Parts: sequence; C-alpha cells; structure tokens
Amino acid sequence: MAIDLELALERVLAEGDDWQSWRALRLSGDDLPDMPSPSDQDVEGGFIGPSERLSPGATGEALCHLRVIGAGESGTAAIAADWLESARTPAKAWLDAPDDVPGELDTAGGARVWATASATCGLLAIGRDPGHRAIDLLRGEADQEGRFTGGAYPTFAASGAYWLAEGAKTEMAEWGLRWAREADEEWWGPWEWVGGLTFWAAAGVPSEHPTVEAFIEELRSGPPEGWPDDIEVTLRTLELFAHNGA
Repeated sequence: MAIDLELALERVLAEGDDWQSWRALRLSGDDLPDMPSPSDQDVEGGFIGPSERLSPGATGEALCHLRVIGAGESGTAAIAADWLESARTPAKAWLDAPDDVPGELDTAGGARVWATASATCGLLAIGRDPGHRAIDLLRGEADQEGRFTGGAYPTFAASGAYWLAEGAKTEMAEWGLRWAREADEEWWGPWEWVGGLTFWAAAGVPSEHPTVEAFIEELRSGPPEGWPDDIEVTLRTLELFAHNGA
C-alpha cells in the first residue's frame, strides 16, 4: 500500500477537530481563518504530555511542529516558548516524568534528556536562546554510536538540537541521525518516523539527508487514507511531506 495524499487530506478535513481542520485547510491551499489554539496547549502556554501534565518535552516538540507548519512566529509559539523559559531548572535544563516520554523509555534517566533535548531544539527552532548549559549537559548523554540516554525520542530531539546549535553536519548531530537511520527497533512505527522528522525539519536538516529520506519512505507505505485509528499522525505525515517536498 501507499498513502494517497488527496484521500488522506479529505479524511482529515472530514473528521478532524478545529486545530486539525485548520492545518488541513492550509495544506489544501484554501483561504485560512484565524489560527485556532492547539487542542493540547494549556492556558499557561505549555503543552500536555502523555501523562496529561504540562511537559517541557511535549512543548519543545510542539514548537518544532509550529515551526514546520509556518507558525513559529505566532502568538501560540510565543507563549509556549515563554512557558518553557520559565520551566527551566536551576541547572538551566528541563525535567519530565518518565511517563511523559513518548514511545518506549529504556531508562528513567532518559526523561530529563528528552525534556532538555526537546525544549532546546524547540527554542532554537523559533529563534530563542536556550543557553549553552543545556547543550553542554546533553553532550555527556550520547554513546559512541550516537544514541542518547533513553533511546529514540531523546536521540531524535538531541540530533536536531545539535544541528541547530553547532551547525549542519556536525559530529553530534550526524551521529544521532545515523543511529536513528540504522537502529533496528521492532516497536518503531509511524509516530516514531513523524517524531524524528518533526525535529529534523524544524532544525533545517535537508530533505536529501539519508536519514530524512529513510523516514519519509517509511511513511509513504502507509494506508491510502492514512492511519485509520489516528488522524493526527496522518496529518503530521502530510505536513512533513509538504515541508520536505515529498
């Protein structure tokens, strides 16, 4: 099977909530009303994580997503970034509970790596300075293969953060991207491919990068109308295709 862009977009327009429908209209080229508030953003500005609590990791990923869809300078992004800056720990990093890390977390310590990497990438993606301390702390969390403590999502976010902080194709970013491309993880699925691509698109990793190409190809083989039990992953896939010219 292969995802059909028109069929998938029609399904999102028919079934999505206000936030999803607005994003689908943007992809369709129709005139847009004012941007609604994302459904998972709290009034304080932060985004809700898997544990239903405000999460620096979820907020950093949301900032990257907003950057990808051209809303990085919106009021929505500004208040999310303000919340992130206020949520920094005394060590100038960020913390999440293990339950707030998407996917499978293989060590509890990966939660702080996820939070710090995601928040750093998100702030850098919209032109905010997360401070050098966060990048310094992350440097000690990568192994010799490029994998960051915690596994998939911390590595996705950290490789994007290093691409932004230190420039394209630098060692830390490339190691993380290579690990993501070569990792043999049976539990990975569309959310992992979408998650990695969101950080890398926001960071400016080019569409011809072999890791980006590999993840895009995984998403191409989705069901024709998108994933039947998850409109959001279908819409994110379409947005990433548009961003990468896929």
